[in-house]
Amino acid sequence: MKRYWKILTLSFITVIVLGTFYIQSSLASQNIQIEFETVSGDEGEVDNLEMNVSYVVDDMYQDLRVSQEGTVNLTDRSLFEQLTSVHTWDSIDQLIKEYKGFMRGKHLNPNSFFEDKNMVIYVNVEGNSINSSNFDSSFEIDILDKKSEESVSMTLDLPNKEKYHWVDINDIQILNNELKVIARGSGINSGEDLLVYTIDLKDKKIENEEVVYSSPQVKNGWSGFRVFSDFYSTEPEQYFVFLSEAYEHDESGMGTELAKDRMIYDIQNNKLLKLEVPEDFTVDFDKLSIVNSTLIVPNYSPDGIKLMQYEIETGQWEEKQTIDIVNMESDENAPFINILNEKIYIVEATKEGHHLSIGDINSGETLYEGKIIVKNNDTKDYKIYFNNIKEQ
Repeated sequence: MKRYWKILTLSFITVIVLGTFYIQSSLASQNIQIEFETVSGDEGEVDNLEMNVSYVVDDMYQDLRVSQEGTVNLTDRSLFEQLTSVHTWDSIDQLIKEYKGFMRGKHLNPNSFFEDKNMVIYVNVEGNSINSSNFDSSFEIDILDKKSEESVSMTLDLPNKEKYHWVDINDIQILNNELKVIARGSGINSGEDLLVYTIDLKDKKIENEEVVYSSPQVKNGWSGFRVFSDFYSTEPEQYFVFLSEAYEHDESGMGTELAKDRMIYDIQNNKLLKLEVPEDFTVDFDKLSIVNSTLIVPNYSPDGIKLMQYEIETGQWEEKQTIDIVNMESDENAPFINILNEKIYIVEATKEGHHLSIGDINSGETLYEGKIIVKNNDTKDYKIYFNNIKEQ
């Protein structure tokens, strides 16, 4: 029997995968369509709008992409396509379309790419575990000249690799004709470091490695960063916003908070600032938007959603505007919010269905209100989860 355990295990897994696939396919056959129905405002506001949603019935789901052009069922693909598909982001898709040869064989992480009108730069840390003798960890750098369509590659040893379990790139950009790589390093002795590497591309060498900030070290617990800056963009950002947290656990497993600091790193000026948040604020930094030198975040209150703005240069909080919330179905169905291109998108679950509103975060004007209509569904016992909203 022992001779056949691998075959039996493989057969069991195959049955589970095929069973799940065909159960999902039965749900996909419903051909769910989701549409926008305008109630008031400029209908043009949803012309270029795209939503990624999950339509769920019991334990089955469909991943859908919704726009004015129709609803695309991302789950309605062949088994081979589902097993072999690679998920990418819009910024990466565009690079693949324009520079297919350059993009071939690269890790498709938006944080690893920088693009301007002259070049595309790719930086990746090769070596899954920097502290392992099985890996020779280094920066793999590839630079494409858009005009000549020629590329230059280089490999640079990662400095102080013995200090970290791993290093993860969060942003790369060109400043003063030098390449800046902003990264997080998970320390061997706990904690994380915010690292900035300065690389001379002409001489192909790392000029400097700077530890900008370190989370506290703990003996028995967890210490690290939570990043709020834009993961999906290949464009340079001036500000890197993150939360530094540390917890120590006692013998019973109870945790004690040692640190919870929100920080802003000004990349262009190499300055680190502490972001003070009033105790009565319930701000959602996951919905953070940065406009010039202003942070804009939603603050939830009984009166509705208050858009709060924080002026980085002065260190002051101000209330920008308050947005009323229509009748919510329950407290569990908190509105989905996305702040994008100086607009706020709010999707609320109400007793009558889902409601979409779009507002101008500068003027406070409501630009659009509408309903999100679900068609071709065979049951009323379904749920919709909104994962992302973007403009095409």
